[in-house]
Amino acid sequence: MKFLISTHFYTRRFVHPLETGHGVWKKREGILIKLESEKGTGFGEIAPIPFFQTESIDEARGFLASLGEIIDVENCHIPETLPCTAFALSSALAQINQAKEAAAEADFSIAGLLPSGCAAQEALERKMASGFKVFKWKIGVHSFEEEAQIFDNLINHCVPEVRFRLDANANMSKDTLGKWMQYVQKNRAQIEFFEQPMPVGEESQMEELSAKYSIPIALDESLNGPSGKQWLEQDHWAGLFVIKPSAFGSIELLKNCFSNVGPRCILSSSFETSVGVAACLELATTLQINPFALGFDTQAVFSDDYSLNQSLPSLSLSQVKQQSKSIIANVF
Repeated sequence: MKFLISTHFYTRRFVHPLETGHGVWKKREGILIKLESEKGTGFGEIAPIPFFQTESIDEARGFLASLGEIIDVENCHIPETLPCTAFALSSALAQINQAKEAAAEADFSIAGLLPSGCAAQEALERKMASGFKVFKWKIGVHSFEEEAQIFDNLINHCVPEVRFRLDANANMSKDTLGKWMQYVQKNRAQIEFFEQPMPVGEESQMEELSAKYSIPIALDESLNGPSGKQWLEQDHWAGLFVIKPSAFGSIELLKNCFSNVGPRCILSSSFETSVGVAACLELATTLQINPFALGFDTQAVFSDDYSLNQSLPSLSLSQVKQQSKSIIANVF
């Protein structure tokens, strides 16, 4: 089937630049797409992450330009090097192929996102007051000694039921990770997992330390690119997986991966607009249920009309879809 494709390029600036182990991220660029056919209309979002081995925004734009204004999405070959583009086009196509609009009553538990450094303290207190019980904190930005002291303050200011995910964005050495795992033993019950503490290629060392200290590790950056999918095979990694649907590939690829390892997967945001978030949450309703809070506390890191601009411990699919429709009405 032939589709008319329209695009809208956007640039958004973080309210506070995001500090990670990869550096400082000041703005997010992306592309909203619209597919139209006799059968219906669907929308998707291309939201590349510069340091996650996805395509660049220019590569995505170049590929779309090569397709022309009328495309055959169902028979179009999208290279594996363009996972964000594949997700966007498959999301739009899935909307069109739905016999009717899916129910939008699902609510999802969300892990609160804490900034790196001392700013985490104020954010923790504010988010706990609004009901968050699980937090993702960016580490590996400052020295171990400085961050360990900050973490002590975080632990001392929260109730025992609070759980932490410590995300180093692949920026730690084995020695530093060992220090961290030994250090948090006194608060072991409050550590949900470490998220990709060491660089891609050092998975065996991460697995070794995870077993030694009995603390789970979730792969994130290791899953990037075509070669990263190997870890999602049943016996290749015993730990957890953080999957960013918008940066992973087509919806069908995601569903196939989840058929084997779904109970160990945590869906996470790529700092998409509500258009992309809605597609991710729609996908989540079709996947295996597990107890992990989703990593989508990204709605309030921008102050524009592309998101809900709120940080709450529960995210409503119906509310996100309503905001998505508002965005679409304004840009197409």
